[in-house]
Amino acid sequence: MSRLLFNYGQADITPGEPVLLAGYANRKGLSKDIHRRLTSRCVVIKQEEKILCLVVNDLMDVNPEIINSVKSDICRKTGVEENSVIIVSIHSHSTPEIETGRYDANDRYIDLFKRKVTENACSVISGEFREADIFLGKSECDINIARRDIKPDDGGMAYRVGDPEGLTDREVMVLQLKDKTGERKVTLFNYACHPVTLGYGSNYISTDYPGRAREVVEEKYGGMAVFVNGATGDLNPRETDHTEPQVTDAEGEKLGRAVISAMLTKDMADPDLILISKTIYIPFRDQVITKEHIENEVRRKYSDVTEFFTWKEMLERWKNKVFEMIDRNETGNSLPVYINVLKLGNTVMFFTQGELFVRYQIDLKRHFSDHNLFCITYAHGTGAYIATKEAFDKKSYEADQAYIYEMMPSPLTPEIEKIYLKEALDIVRGLIK
Repeated sequence: MSRLLFNYGQADITPGEPVLLAGYANRKGLSKDIHRRLTSRCVVIKQEEKILCLVVNDLMDVNPEIINSVKSDICRKTGVEENSVIIVSIHSHSTPEIETGRYDANDRYIDLFKRKVTENACSVISGEFREADIFLGKSECDINIARRDIKPDDGGMAYRVGDPEGLTDREVMVLQLKDKTGERKVTLFNYACHPVTLGYGSNYISTDYPGRAREVVEEKYGGMAVFVNGATGDLNPRETDHTEPQVTDAEGEKLGRAVISAMLTKDMADPDLILISKTIYIPFRDQVITKEHIENEVRRKYSDVTEFFTWKEMLERWKNKVFEMIDRNETGNSLPVYINVLKLGNTVMFFTQGELFVRYQIDLKRHFSDHNLFCITYAHGTGAYIATKEAFDKKSYEADQAYIYEMMPSPLTPEIEKIYLKEALDIVRGLIK
């Protein structure tokens, strides 16, 4: 078996001026203080002609067109194929809004982000590689909790609470690449929890809890720590909606300590590097989308009980955006969800676009229990919630309202669970057969 080689590096992508922050429609004003600086972290693994360039950004969501632009720049400058570059976000809701045309400072930030991410990735790809040994470990952390909607009977604002009886996954997956001297190492860890310890009342720029978790790991091991989020679609921190970052750091400390408590053992499997990709097409609930239909939907949704102060304004913005899609003949009848699956020794990394509900992660791990399976979400730019049938039956926010916020022309089909899970299982089976 050919040698496995790796290199890594990071760049600061903190905005230099106040910007609009992403993630909360109810937030007011621009960013103020910086709680923790934002980074773009790049890990490149190669084996003979095969290569993986993984870029993890301290952002919430990025428009797929911007992601594709960054990918193209990296590939044009290095010769790496686009399918070998995977760009993900940690999904912190205390990071800049990445949508052009919203605010001048954000447009300037997008240019800075694209340049710095590209430069860092190109530097890592062209830098000095070391031979890697792979070490694996698992532990548990209880900072996450299932969430559920509360819709008051009196018609007041909806809100979310932690659900102690709800499904969750507290497993922390750890993979470390280390050179023969032990001096160069990357510790990658995977955990499922929305980075929303800071709520809409906060205007801090922050990595939320993953930032402190990475610091704890680097204090223990050195090198570079990389956090990749799991299936967080219906999972929140137990501590959420704070306005000051003390709790954020405390929760990150707990996760970091869980990572360094994992007993790392060397992966003795052949370190074969295989990467495949696929697109899953999830049908929209509404297959005929006209301006008349959208007008009717706005009237129907106008009286929804929601958590948003600006729900009516959001509906109007959604209507205008979908009208533009209709004029350009861009509504389509399904949502493409981009998937990559990496096999590295005895590890499988499942990368998916969108906000996956935790049931999918648990099912993937159960079906492939002979492998160390990392479920990594928020890949390839903005995507929809991949909810479950139960969420559609309950008309939860993720299934019945989020599509307005996400500017999709229709909710996804309630058959999403059956469609997505079958396709996901098939692609992983095809890789490890």
